[in-house]
Amino acid sequence: ILMELQRLGIQPDLITGTSIGGMVGALVAAGLSTDDMIDFFRQLTVGSVYGLPGGANALSTNGKIRKMLEQVIGDPSFADLSIPLAVVTTDLVSRREVILDEGSVIDAVLATIALPIVFPALKREKQVLVDGGLLNNVPFDIARARGATYVIAVSLANAAPYGTPVEDHAPLPDVLSRALAFTRRRPFLQILSAMYDIWTDVTLRTRLAISQPDILLEPELGTIGIFDTHRMDEGLLAGRLALQAIEPGLLAKLINPEVPIKDHTHVIPQDKRRTT
Repeated sequence: ILMELQRLGIQPDLITGTSIGGMVGALVAAGLSTDDMIDFFRQLTVGSVYGLPGGANALSTNGKIRKMLEQVIGDPSFADLSIPLAVVTTDLVSRREVILDEGSVIDAVLATIALPIVFPALKREKQVLVDGGLLNNVPFDIARARGATYVIAVSLANAAPYGTPVEDHAPLPDVLSRALAFTRRRPFLQILSAMYDIWTDVTLRTRLAISQPDILLEPELGTIGIFDTHRMDEGLLAGRLALQAIEPGLLAKLINPEVPIKDHTHVIPQDKRRTT
């Protein structure tokens, strides 16, 4: 989607993100090109992402991801970013949404991708921060609250029913990846992935009943789940198709916000939008 927006000459003035959206947002805000981002995510194989056992609180450490992020963007603070960024996390102590927009960008990313059980939480003062998707997986409302006048939101929910057979679309790069890919097919991680998809979808629909972005893109991801890092090419294609489907109307709407985009369920009609 980012590549298609850049092709159309559309650049964000503000980025908000949760979970993988927070990671992508950080890379964009740090000035990484789309080509470099693609190279980065191609390295996110199962073997490269999951580290040593994470102790009593997580299946894996996050040291490998931290090192990979540092290699491509260094260790910037939010003040160093070229585009304002807000990363959404969930505090297990207060049970509230916590927005990170100062301090270490990489710490914020590691917090927002900290899917409970899988990766360790970020402990900060009296807070225990984990994946923001538990409360706000598509934080378009945060963008509105921070002054965005036109909001394009992206939801990466997996629409495939639980139990849908998963095909091997690409060879995995090493023995560890093959082993973990086999584990991914076991009920435990299938159930965890399905629970996450259901929870985040309900959270999104609840927020959409209160306020809406100008455009909500929901690429058709099929059976691609949160552990399918080896299926990036399919995800890239789904994103391109989702944006291309509304391209003519999007360009017209950017020129004149009152122009509706017809025949596309992923676009919030003008008369149903509310601003905050």
